[in-house]
Amino acid sequence: MRPILLPDPPSLSTGVPDIFEQGGAQNVVRRAVVIGNGFPGSENQCIGLVRALGLANNHLLYRVTRPKGGINEWLHWLPVGFHKKLDFILRHIYLYSRLMLGSKQSKYISSVPSENGGNVGLASILEADVKSIVNMARQTYEKDGPLVVIACGRDTISIASSIRRLASENVFVVQIKHPRSHLNRFDMVITPRHDYYPLTLEAQEQVPRFMRSWITPREPPQDHVVLTTGALHQIDYASLRKAASAWHDEFAALPKPLVVVNIGWPRSNCRYGADLAKQLTDSLLNVLATCGSVRIALSYKTPAKVSRVIFKELGDNPKVYIWNGQEPDPYMGHLAWGDAFVVTADSVSLISEACSTGKPVYVVGADHCKWKIAEFQKSLRERGVVRSFTGFEDMSESWSYPPLNDTAEAATRIRRELAARGWSLRS
Repeated sequence: MRPILLPDPPSLSTGVPDIFEQGGAQNVVRRAVVIGNGFPGSENQCIGLVRALGLANNHLLYRVTRPKGGINEWLHWLPVGFHKKLDFILRHIYLYSRLMLGSKQSKYISSVPSENGGNVGLASILEADVKSIVNMARQTYEKDGPLVVIACGRDTISIASSIRRLASENVFVVQIKHPRSHLNRFDMVITPRHDYYPLTLEAQEQVPRFMRSWITPREPPQDHVVLTTGALHQIDYASLRKAASAWHDEFAALPKPLVVVNIGWPRSNCRYGADLAKQLTDSLLNVLATCGSVRIALSYKTPAKVSRVIFKELGDNPKVYIWNGQEPDPYMGHLAWGDAFVVTADSVSLISEACSTGKPVYVVGADHCKWKIAEFQKSLRERGVVRSFTGFEDMSESWSYPPLNDTAEAATRIRRELAARGWSLRS
């Protein structure tokens, strides 16, 4: 197969690794704060953007965590601040009731641990991260310059918006994924274009009229909203070259073409089961003659009924290797050495990362998807970035497209907005 040449990456500055570098000018951004929610998919987008900004060695990670266990597993639909407040109150009511009943556990009532440990009051549960980051941004501004704050996910919205409200002159706040309302709470919002699918006539026709006012977003993107094709991530020219070197001994000798199959898991807008697994294995068996080798990676969330079909149909085939989930994870090696990819339609992240390589990407199960995920699939097909996996392909055929470059393009927009404010990234 003809090798695909990736475009040169944007110039990245490594700089001095100390996040609090001495003697910097006030208009130079040299550090970042990431606000994550504990989910790898969301935090991966933040770290990818930090890398594209050249701040990979100069960032701190904070997490917004929710109470866990018991009734809390049923309360994740609540705003995270209210959820923590409710958990705090419920735990103290429980301990107080035990005290009134003369429980031996009453001695612990003065020491109720927070999600992050230690003794806490109500204010610190809701505001600790905000206060810490705001104080850091203000107190180190003279010495270290402005702070870029990058957050992703629903639970981070209140934290990120509060930081901007309290330290707007010291920070530039970026929210990844659409926050649903009040977008002016952030300096920039980065979200996939398909998040605006509910505004289209096609989408409106799918929603009963009385429910349309509840569907977000309700208005077109504003000037500070950056629309991407897919998800942000950490895959770029440099990371692929590094992975190619790290995995050379395992992949270099494999028969070509190497076809990589990435299997995700069903979502609310892309449901499937053993039926899609059987369709996938039948199609792979059909194209196996044109494959040199096949590597299959299942997600830790892939349902057992799907994985059982994969192992039953392909587990004993000498051309096929199925990763069993043991470390080290070969995912980066797959991206670097794979000649073509087959990906289940449910995962925007898996597809976006595969499409950043410029190599052939085939999608299976797009007909199981609806709403915004279906719109995402449609946009990729129209751009010629992906093709449907039918089982009649010649996998040795090479075809290419301009690789998705959403992360680098988003970083360019941030640089432009910083420049408009009179700030620049360290060079």
